[in-house]
Amino acid sequence: EGRKEYAQSVNGEKAMKLPERTNEVTGVYANQCVELAKELGLPSINLWSKMQETDGWQKKFLSDGLHLTPEGNAVIHQEVVKVFNEAWLSAPEMPYDFPHHSEIDGKNPEKAFQLQCL
Repeated sequence: EGRKEYAQSVNGEKAMKLPERTNEVTGVYANQCVELAKELGLPSINLWSKMQETDGWQKKFLSDGLHLTPEGNAVIHQEVVKVFNEAWLSAPEMPYDFPHHSEIDGKNPEKAFQLQCL
C-alpha cells in the first residue's frame, strides 16, 4: 500500500493508470523482452518462466519478493552460462573491460586504469 500511496503523491491520478507490478504483468513484460530479442537475433533468458518451473519458487529464489536468494543467483548463473556456451563464448577467455581488482593499488588506483602504450 505504501508504494501505491507514494506513486500517487508523485504522479497524482495518473499513478492509478500505470500497470500494477503483479506476477501476471511481469510475465507479459518478460515475454515481450524475449520476443524483441528474437526479432533482433539476440540470445535471451526468460528468467520469469525459468524460476517458476520450481515449486515454491517465490520463497526459494526471492528473499523478499524482489531480491534474489543465493539459490536465485545460482539459477541466473546457470542460465547465463548456458547462453554463453550456446553462443560459443567462454567467460574466462573474454577480455576484461577494466583491470582485475587485485591489480588496483588502493593508494594509486588511477595507475591501473591508464592505457599501457608501447
